[in-house]
Amino acid sequence: MAKVCFVPAQGTLAAYLTGEIDHHAAQALRREIDAQIDARMPELLTMDFSGVTFMDSSGVGLILGRQRCARSLGGTLRIQPCAACWTWRISITFDRGGGHIMKMLNQVKMTFASRSVNESFSRAALAAFLAQADPTVPQLADIKTAVSEAVTNCIVHAYPDTVGPITMTAVLYEGGNVRITISDKGVGIPDVAKAMEPMYTTGNPDERAGLGFAVMQSFMDRVHVSSAPGRGTRYHEPSPGFPVSFGVCAPT
Repeated sequence: MAKVCFVPAQGTLAAYLTGEIDHHAAQALRREIDAQIDARMPELLTMDFSGVTFMDSSGVGLILGRQRCARSLGGTLRIQPCAACWTWRISITFDRGGGHIMKMLNQVKMTFASRSVNESFSRAALAAFLAQADPTVPQLADIKTAVSEAVTNCIVHAYPDTVGPITMTAVLYEGGNVRITISDKGVGIPDVAKAMEPMYTTGNPDERAGLGFAVMQSFMDRVHVSSAPGRGTRYHEPSPGFPVSFGVCAPT
């Protein structure tokens, strides 16, 4: 859960943010910060992220939107970053060992509604399952970020005008290998190449960063995406390091 505390002064406003910032949390933070900006009209707005423990690209959208808001009032925005929130590089791979079929050790599958409040649930549930594979804390944090991006994409883009099912499956294999799949039955992507361009978004450009795919690509060696309107989306993302495969798909 994310919170914000405000410290106003002469011509300045400092917003101290804490907790986890995802799509769901960013919506509430945006309303609170904008209300303070409208009431105080600061010449300098400072957003301090030093108390933030998790942030995906929705936090970037929060920053960009507040920057535009401050500029429209003739003010400026200053950011105090949190180092833990900006290490968006994951070490992930999935290797079957030259055709060797690995033994499955454990599996979990869950389906939840495409409501933004479930973003944090998906991260927590996956983290609890992956604990048995003994990942490092940074590795686990990066995996949670990738999953948060995928789930947010399902919520915002796959079901833009309705609520639908999102299914997350995680399979643990011998040797610490894990395969993660996230699926939806949403509207699909009409132009995959365009959707994967950094800063491109079909949402509100004032509040959405358009960095979901870019963040996941930065985590992985390669990202393959296939989709069709009305038939969902599938993308597979392997990278080197902690043995995990991360993929997102929707059934056709």
